[in-house]
Amino acid sequence: MNDRGVLLLHGFTATPECLDSLRVPLEAAGFAVEAPLLAGHGTKVSDLRRTTWRDWYESVLPAYHALKKRTDAVCIAGLSLGGLLALKIAEEFKVQRLALLATPVLFKGFLMNRLLPLVANTPLHYLYPYQPKLLGPAINDPAGRRAFRCYSWMPVEAIMEIVRLQEEVKPGLSGIKAPTVIIHSPKDNTAPFENLAYLENRLGSKVIRTVKLEKSNHVLTMDYEKDLVAREVVRFFRE
Repeated sequence: MNDRGVLLLHGFTATPECLDSLRVPLEAAGFAVEAPLLAGHGTKVSDLRRTTWRDWYESVLPAYHALKKRTDAVCIAGLSLGGLLALKIAEEFKVQRLALLATPVLFKGFLMNRLLPLVANTPLHYLYPYQPKLLGPAINDPAGRRAFRCYSWMPVEAIMEIVRLQEEVKPGLSGIKAPTVIIHSPKDNTAPFENLAYLENRLGSKVIRTVKLEKSNHVLTMDYEKDLVAREVVRFFRE
């Protein structure tokens, strides 16, 4: 039995492949790793449109429980939506350590806070079911952008499920006691950098480490500083 396992949770519209830069060094360091595919992902975008945050959550629990059986303790690293799901698991179960990567507990801007809720909550969602990724993947490194596998469109109803998950986890943040590293970039054009301070000030853990990146956008595990992210997570989980 491994001493520790790590559950890796990918982001919205993506697949576990975007976490390979984390998975490989974690396995090399001796961790047992599980990286499940979230419900509605990795197939076609219409499948994602039919899912809710509860579906995403339920789709990662078997991997968490499998690690619990195989290891003495479970750490969780979540990217973006995966970070929100990591928080939800940490509220429900005792986890050893957390790594929250570009985790959007809050959004900013007219699109996310005004326009898309209007569309999702009115008959407009029949006319405008998908929001295109107008700027492409949120990755500054051209090589990472080319390699990133994801949907090019986002179901508006599924985006609102992220907002519902945000509201689900916020009240329980103070009850999360697991030591946590929060990694974020001011250049993130998806999850505002304010999320780092928001989480740091509200989590109940006595051990919180923050890492501010300089070159990366939102998909930290496929951008310029992916190796730095991996080193920080492996080091924190080994402590």
